[in-house]
Order: sequence, then structure tokens, then C-alpha cells
Amino acid sequence: MEYEDTNPYLPISPRSKTSPVAIIGAREYIFSENTGVLGDVAASKEQTFGTLFARTLAAIGGKLHYGHPDFLNAIFMTTRGGISKAQKGLHLNEDIYAGMMAVSRGGRIKHCDYYQCGKGRDLGFSSIMNFTTKIGGGMGEQMLSREYYYLGTQLPIDRFLSFYYAHPGFHLNNLFIMLSLQMFMLVVINLGAMNHELIICIYDKDVPFTDLQEPLGCQNLQPVLDWVARYVLSIFICFFISFLPLVLHELSERGPLKAFRRLYSHFISLSPLFEVFVCQIYSNSLKGDIVFGGARYISSGRSFAIARVPFSDLYATYANTSIYSGSRLFLILLFATITIWQPAILWFWITLISLCFSPFIFNPHQFGWTEFFLDYGNYLCWLSRGNTKYHLNSWIGFTRFSRSRFTGYRRSSKSNNPAVHRAPFSNALFAELSLPFLQALFIFLAYTFINAQAGVRNVKPTNSLLRMVILVFAPLLINFLVLTVLFFISCIASLLFGWWTKIDVGNTFAAVAHGISVIVHFVIFEIIWLLEGWSFGRSLCAIICMVFIQRVIFQVVKLFLLSREFPENRTNGAWWNGNWYATGLGWHVLTQPIRESIVKVVEMSLFTVDFLIGHLILIILSPFLFVPYADHWHTSMLMWIKSSKSLRGPVFPTSIRKKRHRKARRNALLFFSLIILFAILIVIPILVDKIDVLDISPFLPRQSFGLIQPNHQDNNDTGDNAPQTVLRSKPDAPEIVSYQF
Repeated sequence: MEYEDTNPYLPISPRSKTSPVAIIGAREYIFSENTGVLGDVAASKEQTFGTLFARTLAAIGGKLHYGHPDFLNAIFMTTRGGISKAQKGLHLNEDIYAGMMAVSRGGRIKHCDYYQCGKGRDLGFSSIMNFTTKIGGGMGEQMLSREYYYLGTQLPIDRFLSFYYAHPGFHLNNLFIMLSLQMFMLVVINLGAMNHELIICIYDKDVPFTDLQEPLGCQNLQPVLDWVARYVLSIFICFFISFLPLVLHELSERGPLKAFRRLYSHFISLSPLFEVFVCQIYSNSLKGDIVFGGARYISSGRSFAIARVPFSDLYATYANTSIYSGSRLFLILLFATITIWQPAILWFWITLISLCFSPFIFNPHQFGWTEFFLDYGNYLCWLSRGNTKYHLNSWIGFTRFSRSRFTGYRRSSKSNNPAVHRAPFSNALFAELSLPFLQALFIFLAYTFINAQAGVRNVKPTNSLLRMVILVFAPLLINFLVLTVLFFISCIASLLFGWWTKIDVGNTFAAVAHGISVIVHFVIFEIIWLLEGWSFGRSLCAIICMVFIQRVIFQVVKLFLLSREFPENRTNGAWWNGNWYATGLGWHVLTQPIRESIVKVVEMSLFTVDFLIGHLILIILSPFLFVPYADHWHTSMLMWIKSSKSLRGPVFPTSIRKKRHRKARRNALLFFSLIILFAILIVIPILVDKIDVLDISPFLPRQSFGLIQPNHQDNNDTGDNAPQTVLRSKPDAPEIVSYQF
């Protein structure tokens, strides 16, 4: 055995100061490309990140280990932290810690294009979104790790910026993009309220700003409205930059012709809608992990990409992440469209269409006639089942799971959702209550301004604040009264029938309560038109304000008034069937009816929301059913299949096929009946305002307490009607006084 003669701890040690190579990365080829728009988008992202980005990051010292085809220096890695990180969650971004530990301990990570590794990626919409959610949640955990603290405080500025851009900066950028969209909508609704009520000046950018505006006493809002177009232009630039890596990769690897062909195929297959939705999923998963925690491994599934996913499954999966926020912004954008219309707003319509409709647009065979209406029937079953016996795939299960992120489950309970973590109170207070409260405040300011009768000389006394209080709390109070009556009836029915019969009254009572809630909200919708003087703009602003204020109230209830959830469906089933003695709650049976009454008031409104949003999505999708061969062209576009090839659905026996057709016809009859009802509820108030054929003033009370907003008032306070405080001549230039020293 031989020993070195030199002491390694002496400063004169002849050891080499060159950092050893810890990891060598190789290029990769994603062979699942050209298998449809979603598969090609996933393949292009993986290919550009695994090859082009890795090649660039290795040159500037920002590359880490991502589980790609990398060669690891086993001696260096196993003696300096290992090739992974021990954690609770299995397979949750554990490989990236190997690169961070190697860099922190002086190792180098290089890239070599000598080897190439083949790899497949997800092809279906749900599997890609599961992978995206896993990556976004894992990034939230990485930001809280000590490795990020070490690299963020010890790296030189050039390597730090490279590390930031390639890793946390990408996810934070997605979060800030969606945050800027929310903030922009708050600005837009206030601009719309001002433009609806004020007289806008005749704007000429070449006229000096000191000149008098025409007409006299007008408001110079046009420069602010022009800013909207410039804002959209900046978003377009950022949007096209996101396609730059793919273009550069294709140009360097395959030439300009194939690069243009691939990019053209992406655009013609509506991949921009998919990219916007992916941005929302990234931002929501990152925010959800920071606020609630509990990031975990999510199996992407990798099911058949051509399989059709039921509407209820897609809605339950993406309602909390995208559809709810997109629907709220949809109302604001509709208000902006009718008040400050300009072509730049079309970009935001594309964005919100992506947030609300992408799961259904990228669902194969979405526009098959029979499947569409069978899907509608399954959606109605999803809304109604699970109120007596526990059902995993039900609306009540979806609602309780969403609420449990705030309340959590009892420790003694064996919940079916063990991965649900209760959010820390401070995190939930800031992210889930403070921010919605600020949104509601800005929208309430727009509502009060649009009802302020700006510019009207003979102002009629109104009370918009009292009007909004009534609109917000009236449906909640009515739902509470209905639930109280049904609670006592269910308890009596349980005593009368529960001992000696098997009559299940729970589903009946739940259906009655939910139906009454929907009808009550329809009536409130018509009352809003009446109280706002049949003005579409003011009524829409009132609806938006009511929605955002009720959202704040529901968040307050979940944070401050609700205890932890019980497992399965015991309290919910006991509320509807009145059988509290068989729930096994012990002494909690004395307090749970009070808690459940508060929960049920909130759930009644949430049921109406899901009922309306689901039907509106289906109604907007339904016109494509009448386009010849719409399902064939749509599926061919998604899967990049030649239109000449025939696409056949599943084969059923004759009896089952006839049964499916009969069921689809019944569902279609119900669906189109509801479309007619929705159209009547919207068209009648518009006709009352536009055509003076129905005078309802004799039916209104003489003393309205300022609840009814006057409409069609003369608010032109410009020109000769301008107030005396308005300047009527250009001010004289100030005299220049010279001082002698």
C-alpha cells in the first residue's frame, strides 16, 4: 500500500484547482412528435429544453440534471450528496437536486452532442396537464429548499441570472403573466364604467396638450384607451418570443422549410390556445403549492390520446384551476366589450376562450352528436348523485374536496383524500381572501361610479349601496330559509319512514333544494335588470360586483366559520335524509347540523354556479354540432390524421345502440329547452328596454327607497352645459421674471 507524501491540507499542495466534471448531458430525440398537435407540442418542448436549452445552459454554467440522458460521475456524485434527495413525496423533482448539489460542491456540468437518446412524451390533454401540474408543484417545493438559498446567495451574477431564467424565473413569469391579466381586467372594468358615463374629448395627438379640449368640459380618456392597444402589442411580443426556441431548434436541426411547416401546423391546430392554458396550469400549481403545500407525484396516466374524456370529468378537473377564474374574467371582458370596444380586446377573448374551453376543444370526438348529449346526461347525473350514498365522481365530492384545502380533514378520519393538506392560515388569508377582497373593492368602485349619474343635472336620489347589499344577501337568505324548512321535513320523514321502510328521501330533498336555488338566482338575475333600469351595461356591472362580493363572503366562511371535514359523506347524507342518529358522529351530532347548515347555504350558490357555467360551456359548443362532419374534421385536426381516413367510434350491439340514441334524444330535448329558457331570460329585458311595449311602472311600488336606477338620462354636461368651474379659455403663459444678482 502506498501513501502520498504531501499533506492535502497545506496551502502549497500541488493539487489541481480545476473543477471536476460531475455530469455530462447528451442530446435527445422525442420520437412521439408528429402524432397530433398535443403530442407534437409536448415533444417540441422536451426536445428544445433537453437539447437546445441544455446546450446553451452548459456553455454559460447554468445547466443542472433533469433526468434526461445524462452520464453521471459516480465517484464524485456518491461522495458529495448523492444523485437524489430524500423527501416525503416519491419522484417529485428529485433528480434536479443532484445537479444543484453537484454545482454547490464544485462540480461542472457539461453537454455533448455525440450521443442521442430516444424518448417518448405524453400525447393526451389530461396526461400533459398532470405532468405540468407535477412540475409546477415541484418548483414550489424547490423554491423553499436550502439548495435554492445556497445557489441564490453564492453564485456569481452571470451564473445566477442563467440559473434564475432557466428554473424559477420561467414559473414566476407564468405566475406574473396571469396576475397581470387579472390586474388588467380590474383596470378595464373601471375604464368601461368611466367611458359609459362620461363624455370623451375629441382627441388629436398633434394638438398641444395645453389647448382647450373639445367639447368644453369633456374628459380626455382616449390616451388611456389607446394604452390598451399598446398593452396588447406587448403581450403579442412576449407570446411570439415563447415560440422562438422551437423555431431556432428547427432551423438549426432541419432547416427553414421544416421549421415553417411545423410552426404552421401548430398554429392551424390551435396550439396557442393550449399554450395559454398550460401557462395557467403552471401558475396555478405553483401558487397552490406555495399557499397550500402538499406537492406530490402525479401519475400522468399516458392513456390513449384518442379516447374521449367525459365532460363532467374535464369540468371537475379544471374548474378550480382555470374555468372559474376564466368565467369571472369573461364577465368583465364582456362588460369591457360593450363599453370600450376596440379590436385589441379580441386578444383577450382568445385568452379567455383558452382558459374556459381548452379542455373541451382538445378533447377528441367532442362534437359527436350522440356522445355530446349522452355526455350532457352524465353531467346532470354528476350534479345530482352522491347526496345520500358516497360517490367518488360526484359534484358534492368535488365541492367537499375543494373546501377541504381550507378546512382539512379530521386526524382520526380515514379520508379518501390523504394528500389534502390544510393551508396555513396566514397563506390562505393573503392569497385566498385579501386578494379577492381587493378585486371586489375595485369592482365595487366601478359599480358605484356607473350608478352615480355623472353629468346629470336633475339627479334622482338612488342608493346603489343598499341595492348591492340586497342583491348579495337575498339569495343567501332565501337559501337558508329553504334549507331550514327542508331540514325539519327531512328529520320528520326520517322518523316516519326511516325505521320500517327503505324509502330514500335524501336525493329528493337535495334535488328540490338545488332546483329552488337555481330558480332563485334566475329571479335575482331578472330583478337586477329591473333595479338597474333595464340597462345592459349597468346590469352586467352589478352582476360582476355581486359575484365577486359573494366570493369574498364564501372565502370568509371557509376560513373562519368551518371546522375540519368528516370522512366520506356522513354529514351531507344525514342533512338530506335526516338520519343523524346513524352517522356515528358521537357528541359531534350536536354541533354538526349548525356547521352543515352554513355549508349548505354556500353549497346552494356553488351548485348554481356550476350549473350555469357547465350549461353555458355546452351551449357555446353546441353550434358546432350542426356543422357537417365537424367531429371528423375536429379529431383529424387534433391527431394530425389525413381527412381521407375514416374515423370510427366504438361498436355497440343493436339494442345498446338504440338505447343510446333514445337517451341522447331525451337529453337533447331537455338541453334545447334550457337554451330557449336562457334566451328568454336574456332577450325579454333587452326588449323591455329597447321597445316600449310593456309598461311595468304601475306594478312597481311608489316608494322605491332609491333602489331603482333611472335610465336614459341626459348626462351631457359639456359645451354650454359645462359647469362654471371648467376653464373656458386657454390660460395665459406665465411671465418670466428675471432677477439681478
